[in-house]
Amino acid sequence: MSLDETQLHVLSISGTPRQKKYAKKILPIRKNGHLLLISLLLANMIVNEALPVISEPVLGGGIESVVVSTVLIVLFSEIIPQSLCTRYGLAIGAQMSWFVRILIMTIGVVSWPVAKLMELLLGSHHELKELIALHAAHGELGGDLQSDTVTIIGATLDLQEKVVRQAMTPMDKVFMLNIDSKLDFETMKRIGDTGHSRVPVYEEVEVPTVAKVSLPGKTTAQSGAATPSKTTPAGDASPLPDRLQKVKKIVGVLLVKQLLLLDPKDATPLRNISLNPYAMRSLQRAAT
Repeated sequence: MSLDETQLHVLSISGTPRQKKYAKKILPIRKNGHLLLISLLLANMIVNEALPVISEPVLGGGIESVVVSTVLIVLFSEIIPQSLCTRYGLAIGAQMSWFVRILIMTIGVVSWPVAKLMELLLGSHHELKELIALHAAHGELGGDLQSDTVTIIGATLDLQEKVVRQAMTPMDKVFMLNIDSKLDFETMKRIGDTGHSRVPVYEEVEVPTVAKVSLPGKTTAQSGAATPSKTTPAGDASPLPDRLQKVKKIVGVLLVKQLLLLDPKDATPLRNISLNPYAMRSLQRAAT
């Protein structure tokens, strides 16, 4: 399991003749990583449980059988395999490929359904994501990926499973500033805590609301029958009063780097700051 499928592909194509031979033997087994993992874990569990049962009649039971079985398991199941496979993992894996095939066929009745369940639950990219995370944690394994790089790569692998709505922020949750705000210490601290490089700036404007007028003799869309309506008398020609509603209109975008030249003690009005018109056009296109 320590041999990644991508690494085996590379070795089978561009490795030494011996590495190509070993990689081609391991690759067919390693392709189904879930089945291989479940089979090895199940076999290891069977051996660990069977060893005390076998050693009990030989040693007479008691603490002796527990100590002997524990020492044998730690020695031959942990220390020696890890020490050898760390250096000769490719060669040992190739030489033992026939035994692993027999093991998979023997306990495949149990391991195959569990492997399929893991594949459905975890998906097909989790191994690559784990490899990327491993590279970030251990630079000696092939690189020193930064946390931001790992986040970007992991999000890219999840793109096919996400919809646009999951990548967007509702307007009522977007951090924005009123055009009448003052850039004092408290406001600058709020901007810095968001971690954004650009902040939308809005102005509250009043717009008339759309009113539905029902005329006599008109039919409704639901029933199709004429419905009476309450209207003003024919002699009353005064128009209906408009209802106004306050809405937030984005008038520009504040670049956070502009705040570096400002002193919070001055409490500079936001209206005096030059806003970014290009970012505002992008926001307007996104809103439409």
